[in-house]
Amino acid sequence: MICRLGVDKKIDVYDFLERVDDKFQDFYLTEDKNRKFLKKDWSLIHKILIKQEVYGLENNGLKAILIIVREKGYRPYVKLLAENSKYTIDMLKWLKWNYFEKDLYMKLKKENPLSQTIIKTGFIKVGDRGRELLFFKKGLKQIFKITPKDLYLVDEENRLY
Repeated sequence: MICRLGVDKKIDVYDFLERVDDKFQDFYLTEDKNRKFLKKDWSLIHKILIKQEVYGLENNGLKAILIIVREKGYRPYVKLLAENSKYTIDMLKWLKWNYFEKDLYMKLKKENPLSQTIIKTGFIKVGDRGRELLFFKKGLKQIFKITPKDLYLVDEENRLY
């Protein structure tokens, strides 16, 4: 089950970050042009759980974390860390269906196998920054809002069934 994580799940996030290895070191945030890795920075994790959108996949414990980082009106970046590729794909599917209207960015190392996986979920490669690649997913805007048919027929006697 994927749900939004708050400060009440802080201990679970700490345990997850201690247990899971960030092999490619893509799970970081940038503050004043400095990279801050979340692995041992408990105050940064607490701040993120309060101010950013953090989602977790729970299956007998926390198995994956997805953070959507928004800073001062800049582009929203997606940070993802999971125990294995199955949980990574589950989180990307969830992101694809729940954030289809929003523009999203993701920055990954070139050797990270996730860079091939996210292309299948709608991201395109837009930049090559040395050892990293920048990916972008364009949000689809709804031209016509989907209206339930019950709103068209307010009177009960006009219904066909």
